[in-house]
Amino acid sequence: MSTESYNARGVYYFQGRVLCPLAGVGRRGAHDSNRLVLDDSDSVVSIDRARRLIRVHNEHVYKHKRPIADLMFLASGTTASGLATPFGIHLKIFKRGQKISLDLHRHLRTAEDLTAAEFEPFEVIVTDGQHEQKVLDEQRVQALVSKPSWALRIVRSIMALRDNLDASGEGGATPDGRVADLSVGFGALGLEWMLARAELRALRGPAQVQHGQPRPSLAEQLRAGAWEMKLTAMSTRWLPEVVQRDLFLFGLDQLPLLARVRERGLERNETLAFRFEGGEGQVLLGAQSTELPGALDVARAYLEFHMLGGLLCDQVERRATKAS
Repeated sequence: MSTESYNARGVYYFQGRVLCPLAGVGRRGAHDSNRLVLDDSDSVVSIDRARRLIRVHNEHVYKHKRPIADLMFLASGTTASGLATPFGIHLKIFKRGQKISLDLHRHLRTAEDLTAAEFEPFEVIVTDGQHEQKVLDEQRVQALVSKPSWALRIVRSIMALRDNLDASGEGGATPDGRVADLSVGFGALGLEWMLARAELRALRGPAQVQHGQPRPSLAEQLRAGAWEMKLTAMSTRWLPEVVQRDLFLFGLDQLPLLARVRERGLERNETLAFRFEGGEGQVLLGAQSTELPGALDVARAYLEFHMLGGLLCDQVERRATKAS
């Protein structure tokens, strides 16, 4: 298997042994479960899947801290109660001067501790041509999965998650088509500061499941139906830079409609939505809209690789189980 090399600003997906949670949705391969993001052309990243080796070559000396590579690997975990749950392993590599720093964390769908995980055991090495530094290997990922640092535990403990469908019946879709509706932010000492609300809505009523027949998976529903995925800003503090980066990660940063959002982020209570049916779709900013090529691919990438997207998927599956 040949080595792949990347050295231009962009978002690149590559194969692994983990099956994507939404395999079959859109055009991306079922096992294209790993993602590389390069913010500029200063780094050369080579990926040798046969040796499970990723090399990040960067010779630049930066005055300020800069991301030189952003890697995310989809994984499948098992909780203490035996629940199977997809999650993400996210490694951000930064450089200031000649010093390398890291942000290694998990994107979890569940509050339960993980006891086991299947993931792509890549070794990641950063080099400037003279020195090499190993920044990730299988042992470090195993430790991240089973024994996360106190810093990660503290961040997890202050995250606030509000299920806006708790009182909406016995599960499944609500009368207005919502199958998932979450608000996320931070909370402590009985107080909550919500940052964003994310919704997934069926624009047509979901097909009725005959008694005794298996309920279609979320992937099957997304392929067959008409859907809207909507993000609402509940705060203008912290969120703008997150939204700006998301536009780049999901291929939306060049749309003229979103030029203002790219510069300043979303205003408080402003909504950004994606509607998709089959291979066609739209992106909506408030009451304005424009065509969105590959809308289903955008939606799948968000649901698989974004923290909020994973939480939406988890809520859909939990409500479907409750309904059945």
